[in-house]
Amino acid sequence: MREYDFSRPPGQRERVAGGPFMMSGKHERPTMRQLASELREKFFREAPDDIALVVSSDTTNKAYLCGYVSMAHDLAPSYRSAVLASRDRASLVVSAADAGPAFEFLGEAGLIHRYGEFYFEAAENGPTDFLRPAESDFTAAFREAIGAIAPTDGLIGVDRTNDDLLWELCREVLGESRVVDVTRYLGATRATKTPGEVARLREATRLVEDGFRRIIEHARSGMTEIDLATMITEVMVAGGGVPRFVSVTSGPRSALADTYSTRRVIAKGETIRIDAGCTVDGYWSDMARTFVFGEPDTRQKATYAALLAGLEEQLAAVRAGVPANVLFDVAMKAVRSNGLPHYKRQHCGHGIGLRSYDSPTVNATDTTVLLEGMCLCLETPYYTLGLDGMMVEDTIRVTTDGYEPITTLSRELFVLS
Repeated sequence: MREYDFSRPPGQRERVAGGPFMMSGKHERPTMRQLASELREKFFREAPDDIALVVSSDTTNKAYLCGYVSMAHDLAPSYRSAVLASRDRASLVVSAADAGPAFEFLGEAGLIHRYGEFYFEAAENGPTDFLRPAESDFTAAFREAIGAIAPTDGLIGVDRTNDDLLWELCREVLGESRVVDVTRYLGATRATKTPGEVARLREATRLVEDGFRRIIEHARSGMTEIDLATMITEVMVAGGGVPRFVSVTSGPRSALADTYSTRRVIAKGETIRIDAGCTVDGYWSDMARTFVFGEPDTRQKATYAALLAGLEEQLAAVRAGVPANVLFDVAMKAVRSNGLPHYKRQHCGHGIGLRSYDSPTVNATDTTVLLEGMCLCLETPYYTLGLDGMMVEDTIRVTTDGYEPITTLSRELFVLS
């Protein structure tokens, strides 16, 4: 069996001055600031010509337009921030506590508008702007930002993904005639992924795959679910990823979708279902594989073969121009005709990017037409309560005549010795 060196960070990452990590060599990718500049250009190219500024309080659209991915949103999901982006630059409205990390990323204190109470001291050559008191709340800080940044000409595009607070504030400050809804333009722009985005999806996926490879090499009967989850998590962190979910479930617990791992000892012959993902610069991975300690029995082999047939026929049907619901129908029919005639699912895949579940959803009703550059997770899970669960899930990039794989690990039913 192939040996993997997990003592070195995947990809031999190097630190880039003024920005996040960049892969070296043939895996080189733009920094997040460079990527955000490309994505802003893409948005303004596809939006109406008279849009001069776009504002958003959605965390993923904020990252999309400026490149800053904030830990503060993980700590407090209700925390409110905003981006104000023109074609050539972006400013942020953030909490006083988030201002330090935001400054490290943007490198210019004047682009950061703060609110709330938090205290940084500043060295002699530090950002003395942060020594003055911040605004009392988000609304006051956003008013300050829009007053300072809004151009005199052109329209202000508001993303209304979250709620209408920014919509109302912009209309109050600038007048109703200058404010337009750009929610659908942002959604359309984000639907397809640029090479810089795909590179991050590939990296996040590779970290999960390397964790699975570690399990293939080192897992032994008598280990617990947490032992296996630890292997995957260590690889994610060592590679610079942020673990988002690591669901290692075994035996009857493998039929429990999206649940945490426990200290349950895994016995010989039991099914192990692993569904895991991490983020790299905010971009998600999501993949799943099924394992068995010792040789699988006839039922395990037959069940998995049906699920694998569903995924592989679904993959064979992928290409630009195909509606998402057609892929769902293909997967369902293939699983049913290959040994599970009673198979039921609410969906067989979803888009992925700055969200784990992005548009479209591969279900019976989503008629979204696939476009070249869309990235999808395609899957065929199956859960039998009291017995076990199995699944196989891959990430791909849609092309004009098929797809490019992002997940590369074998889809076989893995037998662990």
